[in-house]
Amino acid sequence: MFDRRRLLRVSGYQSLASLLQRLFNPSFAIAADSVPMEEVVVETQAELDRSKGTLLLCGGGKLPDSILDTFCEKGSASRGRLVLIPTASPRSDEGDYSPWLDLWVKKGWKDVKVVHAHDRQTAMQDGFGVELQEAQAVWIGGGDQSRLSQRYCRTEFLQRLLDWFHRGGVLGGTSAGAAVMSARMIAGGVDAPEFGEGFGVLPTVIIDQHFAQKNRIGRLTKAVMQSKDVIGVGIDECTGLLIEGTTTKIIGAGSVHVVERSGVISMYQAGDLPLSIR
Repeated sequence: MFDRRRLLRVSGYQSLASLLQRLFNPSFAIAADSVPMEEVVVETQAELDRSKGTLLLCGGGKLPDSILDTFCEKGSASRGRLVLIPTASPRSDEGDYSPWLDLWVKKGWKDVKVVHAHDRQTAMQDGFGVELQEAQAVWIGGGDQSRLSQRYCRTEFLQRLLDWFHRGGVLGGTSAGAAVMSARMIAGGVDAPEFGEGFGVLPTVIIDQHFAQKNRIGRLTKAVMQSKDVIGVGIDECTGLLIEGTTTKIIGAGSVHVVERSGVISMYQAGDLPLSIR
């Protein structure tokens, strides 16, 4: 069943935001053969309740200026430091960070640093990622989310990143950089999802990207049905979902799709709904 405005009328949800407020609620269980519950790192309720972070999730593709400029505004680009994490792309292992540096320097960031681990051992070294200390924003680029998981999950660097975010950092990611924000992460698969361990920024949500363009509704629906107490959020290319406190906002030309375990699938676009739940 599909009704893009259904959540306005039934199910007890008054807006997309009132549904997505569950994003920062980690009181759930994960059901996965490939990712046992005891092996998934999830933030505590107290940590999430006090989170002051701003999150921008993007579905990949060429991001419009409306999304890029929003990220720059939230991170105070003209006077702030941006940390880029390009690890999801194999190109990052060659030491060529120009695609990311060129993009964001042109957007006016005062200071741009790259944090990249060529292997897991590097990520576990003392002092790795010290650039976070002075950062106003972090951007995680696209590629293969499994590369992010394999190198950074269960490291002190990831814990520092999460702590920095909850203190009020501005965290953005596109494509793989959005998918990795889940705890139970879609790592691959075409018709059926393959699971991996994500960063756990959004512990009760499974994120999928390039959503309409790669026809991933079936994959995300199966991922939700194979999990417990989660919702699925699919983000189209050229589209961003901004989560700031208890307010959400859709930016860009595409849609955000919400999949519930009940089988209800709802679609939202920029300007569709009053997104504040206060």
